[in-house]
Amino acid sequence: MVDTISQQDLHLATTYNVEVGNSVTICCSDRCFEEIMQLGVNGTNIYFRTVTDKENRIISQYIYDNNRKLLSCLFYFVPNEFNWVRIGREYKFNSKGDIIKIINHEDGYSICCEQAMYIGDRYSKLKASKEYPRRILNRGKWQGKNIWEYHYINRKKQNKMLVIDGNSGKILKKLDVIITY
Repeated sequence: MVDTISQQDLHLATTYNVEVGNSVTICCSDRCFEEIMQLGVNGTNIYFRTVTDKENRIISQYIYDNNRKLLSCLFYFVPNEFNWVRIGREYKFNSKGDIIKIINHEDGYSICCEQAMYIGDRYSKLKASKEYPRRILNRGKWQGKNIWEYHYINRKKQNKMLVIDGNSGKILKKLDVIITY
């Protein structure tokens, strides 16, 4: 399972010295990328540790307090650079390191994000624009059902959305999307 936390993840090592507003690359390979960034938020420093599994397109994000103790941990499926879909369980911790909240982003869905992306890709394969190939996937609700919203641009440069049932994988609706600025 992707959403597990090791003992090592509970504390950020003090060997990583990062200035506020900067980031440091810890590891970079063909398969993995790890980075730490420090931000000043409301007078306190917070550390963000991001581990990217390029092969599986999964990002693990760890957020630490000023004492380098884990505050929260969450996971994303990243089909492209513009789309991060929360997956698995998200954990929140108190200052003692106890789990105080778990959010399961998979609750109510039997179709995972990769399956929903495959369904959308299969449907839009002949209809999607070659010039604008990016697709966006989001979770949502429609008529009381958990759904996946699959967005793409067709060959006529029109924004389209497929409403995919989060349990059966059936395409429930095909919509035109109008974007206004």
